[in-house]
Amino acid sequence: MKTSTTGLLLGSALVIGLSGCATTIDGGASSASSDTSNKRAWYQQPVVCGIAGGLVGGGIGHATSSESDEEVGTGMGFVTGAAIGGLLCADRTPEPEPEPEPMPEPEPEPEPEPEFETVTLSSDVNFAFDSAELRPAAEVTLDEVAETLRENTEINVNIAGHTDSIGSAEYNRDLSQRRADSVKDYLVSQGIDASRMRTMGYGEERPVATNETDAGRAQNRRVEISN
Repeated sequence: MKTSTTGLLLGSALVIGLSGCATTIDGGASSASSDTSNKRAWYQQPVVCGIAGGLVGGGIGHATSSESDEEVGTGMGFVTGAAIGGLLCADRTPEPEPEPEPMPEPEPEPEPEPEFETVTLSSDVNFAFDSAELRPAAEVTLDEVAETLRENTEINVNIAGHTDSIGSAEYNRDLSQRRADSVKDYLVSQGIDASRMRTMGYGEERPVATNETDAGRAQNRRVEISN
C-alpha cells in the first residue's frame, strides 16, 4: 500500500478542526435558541462540514489505498468523511421544553354579608303613652342603630310597628305605622338615607305574646328594626 504523509497530516488537521467546530457548537447549545443553525458562521453549517469531511475522507482514502484501489478508496473515504463531517456539525440544540400552562387562580371567596341584629324598641319605654313621640331612651338606642348603618352602607332595614289588641284594629294599625315612621324620621335626622328604610304598621296582627295579660300586651307593643 502507498502512504502519503502530507495527505495524512492534512486529513488529521481537518478532522481536528471539524471536531473543534462541533465542540464549539455543542458547548453553546444550552444557551442557543431553536434557530441556532440559521445563525452559525458559514463554516459551521452541516453542508460545509460535510464537504470538508468528504475532502478529508477522500484524501485519507486516496493516501492509504493502493494504486489499483485509488478510486475506490477515495470514493469510500469521501462518502464516509462527508457523513462524519455532517454529523459533527449537525445542530444538537435541544428542542425547547414547552412551558407549563399557568395554574388557574382560585376563585376569590365572596365577602361575608354584613349582619344586622334585630333591634326591638318597647313602646312603653320608648314612646309616650298612646303616641308616636320618641322618648330619650329611644334616641339613645337609635343613635347606635344610626352608627351601625353609617358603617355598613349596604344594609337596608325594615321598621315594623306593632301594638296589642286593645282598641280597634284600624286605630292600632295607624298608631303602629306612625311609630315606625317616627323611628325612620329620627334615623334620617342622623344622616341615614331614607331610601334604605322601609316602614310598615302591622297593628295587632303579629303578636309575640298573649294579649290576655298585662305582661303579654306590653311585649306586643313594640317597634322592630330588622335587616
